[in-house]
Amino acid sequence: MRNFHSVLAFTVMLFFSTVGPSRSAEINVVWTSEVGQFAPLWITKEAKLFEKYGNTVQLIFIQGASSAAAALSSGDAQVGMFSPQVVISTPALDLVMFGRLGNSMDNRIFARKGIKSIKEVKRVAISRFGSNADFAARFLLQREGLKPDIDVALLQVGNQSNRIVAVETNNADAAMLTPPMTLQARKLGLTLLIDASKLNIPYSSLMFVARRPYLTKNRTDLVNFTKAMIEGVAYYKANKEFSLKVLSKYMKVQDREVLEENFREYDFPLKPYPAREYYELPIQEVGKKDPKVLKENPERYADMSLVKEIESSGFIDKVTKEYRVK
Repeated sequence: MRNFHSVLAFTVMLFFSTVGPSRSAEINVVWTSEVGQFAPLWITKEAKLFEKYGNTVQLIFIQGASSAAAALSSGDAQVGMFSPQVVISTPALDLVMFGRLGNSMDNRIFARKGIKSIKEVKRVAISRFGSNADFAARFLLQREGLKPDIDVALLQVGNQSNRIVAVETNNADAAMLTPPMTLQARKLGLTLLIDASKLNIPYSSLMFVARRPYLTKNRTDLVNFTKAMIEGVAYYKANKEFSLKVLSKYMKVQDREVLEENFREYDFPLKPYPAREYYELPIQEVGKKDPKVLKENPERYADMSLVKEIESSGFIDKVTKEYRVK
């Protein structure tokens, strides 16, 4: 009997040492700007939804897309929230998009008082070359028949507050802005020249991005990451007061009106497929400087199978019914 109990104890110990508690994946996620498009990432973190799906996630703020992408390359971070331009223009990093946070271009061009037409603008304030603001400015100017860098100079001045100051001090004629800074621009009496949100241009300025080797090796972890983000979007939509508090924390804004502007302006997708239509425009823009991009198979830049797997499982329908959102 003594031998039996010894064998039983050893068997139980062996079982738990083999099975053990479920592994919690540690994922560092890079975000790059204190703007409202990142809201679902912040909500998912603060509502502890990453832990709900088995991941331990740390958010790392790195200003500037190139520096943030380097963090993925070095292995200091595993996921980045980047514009598709970053993925398309850095093929050596082997980045792949596996989800998205946007549906359409949301940039606005606001000009100083007295300017009534985009044709009068000679200097536009953006953040940095290669950024979403840079891409959107070039696209919208070309759409109006203007040549960036020739007809209109693009000025690198940093964040959106700096861009507004540049316009107010006459160091720029206009600025690229997104909500909620659009509210401040209106309050200052700046003139709205172009509102891309009214043009229904398919585009996502933020994609879920990982290096392809990491995605291949850690696919289950990224499926769980995406599940958490999808529920985070639902949580954001269904819990307004909580969402506004989180926005206030990360954006460092106390003005309720500004926070309301952000909540009102953004409608994040519950089926965040990184479909080609949301990064087709950046392919064309990057291709102007690097024609080799136009010869690549566009599908290489994105992997839609993670969201597809999640939707096919019934998870998205379950979440939308639970939170009563769409």
